Amino acid sequence: MDAAAKSLTSSVCFTGARERLRDWWTQSSEERLRETEEALLRNAVSSKMKVMEVPISDGQTVHTLCVSQGAQGARAGSGLAPVVLIHGYFMGSGSWAHSFDSLASTGRNVYSIDWPGWGLSSKPDFPMQQGTHACEQFFIEGIEQWRRSVGLNRVVLLGHSFGGYFAACYAMKHPENVEALILASPVGMGEKRDERGLLNPDRLKAMPWWQRTLVTTARDMWSGGWTPMDIVRGLGPAGLWLARWYMDRRFRLPRELGTMQADKDETAAYIHQLAARPAGSERCLGELLSFGAWAKDPIGPRLAQRWQELGSRAPPVTLLYGESDWMDASAGVELAGALAKMRRPAPEVIVVESAGHQLFLDNPAAFNAACHRATRKHG
Repeated sequence: MDAAAKSLTSSVCFTGARERLRDWWTQSSEERLRETEEALLRNAVSSKMKVMEVPISDGQTVHTLCVSQGAQGARAGSGLAPVVLIHGYFMGSGSWAHSFDSLASTGRNVYSIDWPGWGLSSKPDFPMQQGTHACEQFFIEGIEQWRRSVGLNRVVLLGHSFGGYFAACYAMKHPENVEALILASPVGMGEKRDERGLLNPDRLKAMPWWQRTLVTTARDMWSGGWTPMDIVRGLGPAGLWLARWYMDRRFRLPRELGTMQADKDETAAYIHQLAARPAGSERCLGELLSFGAWAKDPIGPRLAQRWQELGSRAPPVTLLYGESDWMDASAGVELAGALAKMRRPAPEVIVVESAGHQLFLDNPAAFNAACHRATRKHG
């Protein structure tokens, strides 16, 4: 064996050992992620489901769930445009588990994807530190390649949080492929307003030194490209505890109200596996948002300008917000007002009762009803 071959063999062995060590430390693997996704879906979805790894380009794939009420498989349907779900940050294609049956009951096929570069999708090189445009193009191109590969024409595009951001970007670039755009508590809609809460300079100065240190450290980590997933990976075996703590604290009220349908332990296991896998397109966080979740290039004004250019060719828009949503709903109301001057019917802003930002988990029944209302208008 020559020196080059020995060097290559050593490199492969080292990489394999490093990956095994990483999986051991984080208590994660692709197999475990698939198992937690299956567990999440098992008791929630009764409709016919197909799991696909859809090829896009250069050997890359996008993990896809397709739900159909028909007996003929994923491509069967009533002729209505399918619904395509794009999840938010820290979530995945399976996070919509308690919406699949309801959305499919409208006669539409429902597709849910893991972002390109996230979850069970392939993880190509992500355009770090190349600006917001390059980051947005990564997702726009991935979604468009996926659409062509599946063979879809016009779709109802429904995105939550960061998924709403990407859905809006896609619709601006490819409006001819979008029958309707539904933005569920989308991030990055409005211009940065006065600093609030922990980011208020006066409040920051008044904090005890340790709290001030935590906030400034978090800000510096954000600016340095760190994400919450890095923390989960760094915690190793304790990462699952953190996911369980989040699910217990964040969703305590909807459990007490009886509006939440998802099992908190199964959901915690799923989001832990998502977060613990190797880094990928979650790096979009610092690329697109400044600390405090303000968009570097807000979507709302750009969407309004693009819709003005498109005129009657612009797809209709519906915005959904949770009743106790931390996302700035005023930016959505402002966008709806601007779009109402350009087209009829005017965009609708629907408030989902007894729900916060994760409205499809907080109150799936009310969320699904709002989605039915939005899709009926354009069916």
